[in-house]
Amino acid sequence: MGTRKPRRRLGAVALAISCLVALPVNGLAANPDPVLLIHGWRADASAWDTMVGRFSSLDGRTVAALTLPGNDNVVNGRYIRDQVLARGWSRLDIVGVSMGGLSSRYYLKSLDGIARVDAYVSLGTPQYGIWSACALPLSGGGQMCPTSSFLRALNQGDDTPGAPRYMTLWGSSDTVVPQSATKLDGGACYLTVPNVVHTAYEEDADVFAATVKAIDGGASWCPGTFK
Repeated sequence: MGTRKPRRRLGAVALAISCLVALPVNGLAANPDPVLLIHGWRADASAWDTMVGRFSSLDGRTVAALTLPGNDNVVNGRYIRDQVLARGWSRLDIVGVSMGGLSSRYYLKSLDGIARVDAYVSLGTPQYGIWSACALPLSGGGQMCPTSSFLRALNQGDDTPGAPRYMTLWGSSDTVVPQSATKLDGGACYLTVPNVVHTAYEEDADVFAATVKAIDGGASWCPGTFK
């Protein structure tokens, strides 16, 4: 994946959850933050329909799925910022799938999103890039190339700045983004969910259960967290 700075794992290891089907979603916050869902490359807000429905059935919290303006993470990050401001949200949780996790993290790190975001969850996001993206134009997904100037800037310094909870989740059957590319340096929760392919994160019940635990926090939000 090219040159990468040493990981500051603080003794962290990749955590595998062998079975999340029975994972209880409990200890929900009394007044949960609104949740912003950010889709991946060449997708739109409809990719989240299943998860939005699950949140509605769970507790009816405010959930918004954005359709991004394109595949440029800088433009997308600014759009995310503008949408948060337009909604008047002082606090929120953000969940991004695949490239959407990069757009979301750009918002946190470069546009002062860490002042508003309580929890950041990425699902199958190529945090350190994938080589297949190098054939794409920069504004059309090429920023996901491991050697892109966008990723170099995004990953410079602390990957997990500020107070938000950071979770990076990877499906063991994801053949598009390798597990090694999804992990953030510094303090983060790393989870592997069995048998999830790259195109199924938004619909998978186990992924949803882990996401809810991460965004609602509490002592057990991530077993073995090294934040």
